[in-house]
Amino acid sequence: MLIVSLLVLTPQRLSYGERVRTINRLVASALTTLVCAMQISGASGQPPTAHASVADLFDRAMREWKASFGVSRASVAVMRDNRLIFSAGYGGRGTNERVPVWSLSKAITAVCIASFIKEGRLGLNDPIGPVLKPVFVRFGEPEDERLARVTVAQLLSHRSGIPRAIDDNLFAPGLVQLLRERPPREATIEMLMPQIMKMSLVRAPGTDFEYTNMGYVLLGQIIEALSSKRYEIACAERVLAKVGIKDSPSLDRDWGGIMYAASGWALSGPEYLAFARLLHSRPQSLFTPETTEFLQSSDGKWMNAERTLAYTLGVIIRPVVGSSPNFLHAGGHNWNQNDAAGGPINEARGTSFLLAGDGTAWFASYDGLTAGTNPEATKELDQAFWRARDSVSAWPQHDQFLSMGIEPK
Repeated sequence: MLIVSLLVLTPQRLSYGERVRTINRLVASALTTLVCAMQISGASGQPPTAHASVADLFDRAMREWKASFGVSRASVAVMRDNRLIFSAGYGGRGTNERVPVWSLSKAITAVCIASFIKEGRLGLNDPIGPVLKPVFVRFGEPEDERLARVTVAQLLSHRSGIPRAIDDNLFAPGLVQLLRERPPREATIEMLMPQIMKMSLVRAPGTDFEYTNMGYVLLGQIIEALSSKRYEIACAERVLAKVGIKDSPSLDRDWGGIMYAASGWALSGPEYLAFARLLHSRPQSLFTPETTEFLQSSDGKWMNAERTLAYTLGVIIRPVVGSSPNFLHAGGHNWNQNDAAGGPINEARGTSFLLAGDGTAWFASYDGLTAGTNPEATKELDQAFWRARDSVSAWPQHDQFLSMGIEPK
C-alpha cells in the first residue's frame, strides 16, 4: 500500500508552474508504484514460516524493514475483523504512544462531517458558502467568488478546484513566513485563514482531482461553524469518543494547531485502528446510506486516468473485483526550513494505513522518511505487510483494544 506522501514537501524556490509539474511527476510516479505494489502484494520470494504467529510475522516484517532502511523509531498495529491482534513500538517508541498521524487525519475530519449529514444539518451537495458565512466575516470574503459554490462533496474528494501548491509549500499560503515568525507550537490555522481566503481556484469546481490540504482546512471550519466548538473538541466528541478512545484525544502539540483538520491529529496505532472500525462497520449512528455510498463508490471520484484509485470520504479506495474495496492512506511530513523561528526545522516522518476488504487492517508510523522522500522504502514496507498477512494460517480470536485502554465496539 504505497501512498503518495500527501502533506507538505520541503519548501522550494520554484515558480508555481515548476512546482505543479514537479508535484504531478511525483504523484504520477508514486501512484504507478502503488498500483504495482498492490498488484504483486502477497507474492513472496520465500515460503511462509510454518506455524508463525501473527505477532511474529508482522514483528519480523517491521524489524527487517527498519534495519534495511535505517529507520530509528517506529510503531505498528494490526487489526482483524475489528479486533486488535498485535501492536508494538520500536526504537523507544511505546506501543500505545501517540504520534502525529499527518494526513490520516483527513478521515477523522470526513467522518465528523458525516455526523452532521446524519443529523440533517449538512448535505454532500450543499455549497459551502452559506455555512462558512461566519468564517468569511471573520477572515474576509473569498477573493475567488467560485469558492462559495464549491460543494461539501467536492472538498471531501479533492475536486474543489483549490490548488495543491501555493507559494513554496503544499499546505497553505503564508506558512513559510509564519514559521519565520513563531515556532510550530505557537502557530495556528487562524493565522493563515486570511491568506487562504485570498487564493484563487485553478479550475472550475468539480472538474478534476487535485489533492489539497486547504480543502480539509475548510471542512474543519465547517465543523466549527456547525458545532460552535473548536474543531478538536467537536471531532473528539462526535467521532473518537464513539470508538472508545479515552484520555482526551487531541491534535499534535507541536504541529497540530497549524495542520489542523488536514493533518493535525496525534493518535497511537491502536487508537487509529479503533477509529478505522467506523470505516469497516459504518454504524447508522454516524453514516447515512448516502455517505456510506460516497465512502465506497469510486464514481466521479477517480484520482488517476487508469481509474485504479479514487478519493472518497477522507480515504483512498482501490476497488477490488468481487470484494469490498481496500481503504488506504498515508501521511508524510517533510519540512526543511533553516530560517525558522526557534532554530532550523529538518523533519521527515511518515504514517501508513490500510483496511483491506477482508477485514485486515494495519497502521505504521516511522521517523526519518516518507513516501515522498523514499517511495521505495514505503513500497517495501507495504509489500512486507502483505506478505505477513498472506502467511497467516489462522487469525487469533483475542482482542487487545481493552488492554490499550480502548473500549471494544
